Amino acid sequence: MEPFPKPLEITSEQSKLLESALRIKIMHMLADTPLTSKQVADRLHKTPGNVHYHMMKLYEGGLLELVRTETAGGIVQKFYRSKATWFNGPEFSGFQFTPENTVEHFTTRLTLSSEELALFRRDLMAFISSWESKVTHGGEYGLDIVLGRLQPENEEAHPEVSP
Repeated sequence: MEPFPKPLEITSEQSKLLESALRIKIMHMLADTPLTSKQVADRLHKTPGNVHYHMMKLYEGGLLELVRTETAGGIVQKFYRSKATWFNGPEFSGFQFTPENTVEHFTTRLTLSSEELALFRRDLMAFISSWESKVTHGGEYGLDIVLGRLQPENEEAHPEVSP
């Protein structure tokens, strides 16, 4: 089982740069293969100027790295790669949905060994990554998944105190 990459520790300023589904898609697009902003725009079916703007913000914020520069026909092409596609930072504490937002809750319980938990986390992250990196259209949605260890059934929440 291949482990999922460790999230990149980021600052508050960097987390603000990632408050856009388009920027998340750009980070995924540049995860494996260095590309120019024009190539990313073509693959995402977006305008080159729009994608270039967002890539420059990500680069200036330290989330993209310039891998190489090529000159073709007098045009300088810059190829960028993302430093990560998973992040951990002080601002990543969930969305503040308002009553006007349409919010769905999916709740369940699982029994998992340590190995199964690691596999579940890897599968969940792979599933989320697959949707983050797809070329999609429409409104932007927030996804806030909470996974926590529950108290075992045989332990009481408030144990009685012996007299």
